[in-house]
Amino acid sequence: MAKRTDFPFIHRLRVRWQEVDAQQVVFNGHYLTYLDVAISEYWRAAGLPYPDGMSHLGGDVYVRQHTLSYHAPARLDDHLDIGLRCESIGTSSIKMAWAVWADHRLLLTGEAVYVYTSLETRRSHPVPETFRQHIHAHAHGEPVTTLTLGPWRDQQQAAEAVRRSVFIDEQAVPEAEEWDADDAHALHAVVRNLAGLPLATGRLITQGLPSGQARIGRLAVLRAMRGAGVGRAVLRALVEAAQAQGCTQVCMHAQTAAQRFYESEGFVAQGEVFDEVEIPHVLMRRDL
Repeated sequence: MAKRTDFPFIHRLRVRWQEVDAQQVVFNGHYLTYLDVAISEYWRAAGLPYPDGMSHLGGDVYVRQHTLSYHAPARLDDHLDIGLRCESIGTSSIKMAWAVWADHRLLLTGEAVYVYTSLETRRSHPVPETFRQHIHAHAHGEPVTTLTLGPWRDQQQAAEAVRRSVFIDEQAVPEAEEWDADDAHALHAVVRNLAGLPLATGRLITQGLPSGQARIGRLAVLRAMRGAGVGRAVLRALVEAAQAQGCTQVCMHAQTAAQRFYESEGFVAQGEVFDEVEIPHVLMRRDL
């Protein structure tokens, strides 16, 4: 009998009306959709956000086999906990065990076999060592990302990659507005996964500001990693760096869409909302 404690990753979702069949239980085929949702969250938690984490390694994963055993039905509005565990990694195969519970009831157990495939040849390919490292680290509760602080000359390539993806490509910020002279003298934070893929970045500026003041800006997280905590890690690292430099207050021009996130880290909005690069912003401050 599968136990929750046997699974290092559990994703929760709620049964929706359209997933219930004429028998008033979840249609059996929907469980594979639930698995697909959960496995995407698993890759993200393991530091291999799909598809960026895979393509960075030059590969992808494809389903080869599913085995399912149904034990009890799920019903409308049940909260389902979907557990995932990597059973083994072969030369090119990844075997995942999974199970579904509703409260204390075990609903389903299963096994999924994926094949790692080269993007270049579209054929099976040995699983990269860094892929294995990510799975091992996640299973053992070890970090799957690293955070570094440094000057622009050291962080430029990684920081540019994230900011280009988020600000220029996703939010349509004009390229000429994105790069400025502040980058050269700012302190930059970058989060990377174990394979070196840049996931998040931000910068801290103190030069040219009144004594004791600092400004955080250009905080960006790849879309596939939002909600995984890497943006919070960047923000906290920059706040700690400001404190280490003797600053007593830090401010930022925050996009209003992220205002609640910054409030959860102690920042307070001040003044009216204003447009910056045609995106609503608000001035936020935090005393240190």
